[in-house]
Amino acid sequence: MRFNGKKQGAAAFIAALAVVLFPVAAWAQGASGPAWNKIVDAAKKEGAVTIYSSQGLVLLNDLADKFKQEYGISVTVVRGVDSELWPKVDAELSTGRGIADVAVLTDVLAMTDRSNKKMYITPVGPAFDNPAYERKSKMPTGNFFETNAFVVAFGWNKDLFPAGIKDYPDMLNPALSGKIGVPNPTVPALVDFYMFLESNFGADFVVKLGALKPRIYPGALPLAQAVTSGEIAVASYTTTLVDEQKKGAPVEWRVPAKSWGARFYGQIPKTAPHPNAAQVLSNYIITPAGQEAVARTTASTLPNIPGTLTTTASVHRADLSKLTPDNVKAYQEKWRKLFIQ
Repeated sequence: MRFNGKKQGAAAFIAALAVVLFPVAAWAQGASGPAWNKIVDAAKKEGAVTIYSSQGLVLLNDLADKFKQEYGISVTVVRGVDSELWPKVDAELSTGRGIADVAVLTDVLAMTDRSNKKMYITPVGPAFDNPAYERKSKMPTGNFFETNAFVVAFGWNKDLFPAGIKDYPDMLNPALSGKIGVPNPTVPALVDFYMFLESNFGADFVVKLGALKPRIYPGALPLAQAVTSGEIAVASYTTTLVDEQKKGAPVEWRVPAKSWGARFYGQIPKTAPHPNAAQVLSNYIITPAGQEAVARTTASTLPNIPGTLTTTASVHRADLSKLTPDNVKAYQEKWRKLFIQ
């Protein structure tokens, strides 16, 4: 910005500073009523917001469409698994060159670390103060927030394996050698999934599963696609295949009685280029309308949301004391010996 003259320069500088700093003051006070309305107005002027997320792409696109209808703000969706998105988030934080305004991922330990290092903007908005949201339990450090939870299902292709699967032990069938798909435990949440299998189905369950030489995929969505296309007969870790069935795919799925899930948490990096739009999108995600979009076929963070399976209160919660960096690394090495080497 170029200023002509000291008085004009000072006035322009103060005006520009006020535009930048107003939302910060509003956030510090807690945003509701007129304060929140000013953040919304500032978000509309920004006009765009970018979300990085490992949630389902169909759900994210639905969220983006509904958010734009509500606020007129365009949403760019960058979908990837946690192991792809965390390096992007960290690179932006370390360089100060932000692209992501909101990131929704699963590694609560990584988020806690970055929260403690003051790398996030505290999310605010009326939805966070909704008693049904239970802010105290769903915002562990106060500046990242629970959005929903993926509830893992297993699925099978009825053309390739008509007998179907009733529970995880049914996967240990020699006839399925080379025909099962499993997730690669590249992040702590997926390490916890395998620990869950061992805890509930025997210490040697994962060993026996590895002996069947399953095909390895980066996450639930690629596994859903693989079982739908017939690339594999059984997916051990997948989304619910509701949309695939509606399209006529010969698939079936089930959420077992002992089910595993992973909570998603939202964060606003301090490098967010559209901080006001980031606040408005974060708030929208945990409204009933936002939950109906992004939590469909998963567990909602609010009760009584149409199209959801359950609430996050009923979803398995990882024992974080077992998911220290050293424990995760050791388990990943053990897993590679069983499934790859």
